[in-house]
Amino acid sequence: MFRQIARIAVLVLAAGLACAFLVKYAPGTMVDERELDRRLSEESIRELRSNKAQSSDVFDNLRHYLRGLTSGDLGYSQSNNAPIASLIADRAPTTLRELAIGLTGGWFFGLALAIPRRTWAFSALAGLLLSLPTALIAYLCLMEGAKSYLVLVIVLAPRIFRFARNLLAQAYSALHIEMARARGVGEARILMAHVFPSIAPQLLALAAASASIAIGAAIPIEAICDVPGLGRLAWNAAMARDLPLLVNLTMLVAVATTVATAVSEMANPQ
Repeated sequence: MFRQIARIAVLVLAAGLACAFLVKYAPGTMVDERELDRRLSEESIRELRSNKAQSSDVFDNLRHYLRGLTSGDLGYSQSNNAPIASLIADRAPTTLRELAIGLTGGWFFGLALAIPRRTWAFSALAGLLLSLPTALIAYLCLMEGAKSYLVLVIVLAPRIFRFARNLLAQAYSALHIEMARARGVGEARILMAHVFPSIAPQLLALAAASASIAIGAAIPIEAICDVPGLGRLAWNAAMARDLPLLVNLTMLVAVATTVATAVSEMANPQ
């Protein structure tokens, strides 16, 4: 457990540093759109550029960030003119609700369709959906007026279906399942009492992995469907080169992803 916590801390810090360096050296980072205002004097423009240069010092910002983090201060977003902590607190419920509905729906349809039967049609549909980018699925659903959580269900269900189908097929091929059928045990009892318990660790690992997939898919979905959540906030921060906000959101996503990965590894150590 201590090793997992230490690894999570290192990976989250590395993700924050990588984000900061990528933003710093991205084209257009040092450009401030306020410089286009003709009412500004040369002195004001020089001050804007000086402030921009100071805010791009990665290690100095990291030191101030870690110092403020101990008191709950995540910094200030220039692009939104608001404290970052309040922005995350306002947007997080929308994203969490979307993830909860998307994961529940994705697991319901993916697992239900994975129960062994003639699944060639479902397999073909799952293959088609897996070949489509998340952004394209979100755009098509937006054109039809679908909610963002429905997009997440469509993205997750085929992935859960593909992995769960293989696990269930392997479990149903076990000898004790055939013996239970020969003794007249019903299919529902076989599924609940014999199949699911035998693949519970793998399903738990799949649940953790699907949560990580859902978090990554939420960003393009919210950006395209214009959902006021953390994904949309991250997209706007990237467009505005808002370094403090981007680093915070990157580290937040890194925490969720690494925790899900740790749970997956502990659930299925093989």
